[in-house]
Amino acid sequence: MSGVVVFVVLLAVGVVAGAAVAVTLWRRSWPETPAFARPRPVASPGGLAPDPNAGFFTDRGFLFRKRLFFVGTGCPPQLVTDFSSLDVSQREQPVRIARHGIRSWWWFEGEFYREAAGLQVDDVRTGVRERRRRQRARQDRARFLSAAEESLRKRENG
Repeated sequence: MSGVVVFVVLLAVGVVAGAAVAVTLWRRSWPETPAFARPRPVASPGGLAPDPNAGFFTDRGFLFRKRLFFVGTGCPPQLVTDFSSLDVSQREQPVRIARHGIRSWWWFEGEFYREAAGLQVDDVRTGVRERRRRQRARQDRARFLSAAEESLRKRENG
């Protein structure tokens, strides 16, 4: 009987040791943090801003298993487990992809945004759409001014 007990104890120790090694290898195989993604202090809560560095990348981890990570400006790599549902949702409403400290990263209509003001889904949607309206207005104004200058040049030369 004592031989069975010893076997069970050794088996349990082996399982625990194997799990510890697996977890260690899993964490060691975590991708390196790019320079732009190293965490930095937030001086003041910032509103919504585009993050040109943000995006997803794949990596091979423990036992060469494919993993998907998100990384952004000031956001070290974070494992993403439900990419397909996030990809579908972001087409209609903002989706929070990651949070690091007080910062959050949102994905909406194919673009990434960061903020540190604790915005909600409706705030992000409104902010993105307002930003796009202002950008279109600036472009329209620039086209109008360019056309007006061209018209003046033609008058002066003609």
